[in-house]
Amino acid sequence: MFFKKLSQALVYYFYPHEGNNFKAKILHHQYLFGFIVLLSFYQILFPLYKRSHPEILGFAKDITIDRILVLVNEERGKENLSPLTLNPELTIAAAKKGTDMFGKNYWAHISPTGTTPWQFITDSGYQYAYAGENLAKSFNTSEEVVNAWINSPTHRANIMKKEYTDIGLAIMNGSLNGEETTLVVQEFGARTSTAQANSKLVSAKAKISPTVAVDINPFLAGNSPLTNDNPDKLSAGSLLNSVSKMQKTISLIVAEMMLVALFIDSIYIWKHQILRVSGHNFAHLVFFAALLIAMGATGIGVIL
Repeated sequence: MFFKKLSQALVYYFYPHEGNNFKAKILHHQYLFGFIVLLSFYQILFPLYKRSHPEILGFAKDITIDRILVLVNEERGKENLSPLTLNPELTIAAAKKGTDMFGKNYWAHISPTGTTPWQFITDSGYQYAYAGENLAKSFNTSEEVVNAWINSPTHRANIMKKEYTDIGLAIMNGSLNGEETTLVVQEFGARTSTAQANSKLVSAKAKISPTVAVDINPFLAGNSPLTNDNPDKLSAGSLLNSVSKMQKTISLIVAEMMLVALFIDSIYIWKHQILRVSGHNFAHLVFFAALLIAMGATGIGVIL
């Protein structure tokens, strides 16, 4: 009984026939107007709410250094490459690079003042023979970040470079180009032979020296991660992220429904040689395809 009603509803709303005046009900003017109002509601109201509540930050909380390191080494393992070691100097370099990007408000490998990633690496005390950098922003999870890098040939080449032995990672929250975002900085390196020898010598001395606690926390002042100091703000931030995801999901579902209905309607018109005064379905298809692409791009993370 349920499936019969469901099939009848699908036919009524998506397939042209006598019961809907030979035009999918979802394409009737009142429904189109309703969808436009719905899309406008989610596309306009949410950004307005976010701007009116700047104290609620839409930062990602499911991106961690440990998880990214595991995922990167898993990908390297698939190619029989040795795992990378988290290096404190490269981690400091990554944190300084992130701080510089937020401070000077840029999204690039080279800063507006001409500072290269290699400058941050050498300034941290890491003498490299090989070095590389991957950047990411506005992702929600560690998996999304690493998948984006792996799906990009140039970023994947960095991750898979056999010469690399060390990695530094920083995950930082801040405002970039007017957008609250979570920035991920990934620095790769392999020491020069001299630096390797010196590093081994230091390691040997460290075995017979008192243990010294070294803070390699990549989160620097002014760009600290979310904490549980204010549970209400944290809860509101989580809600904001959920609403943001729901906004995109609903918009995509509505646009996809319209595309399906328009496609079926176009086939029906072509097959039965129907001429409609109101029917410009090809233009409608192009419009909704563009709308779908635009909404699909909303909120998607970016790599560099």
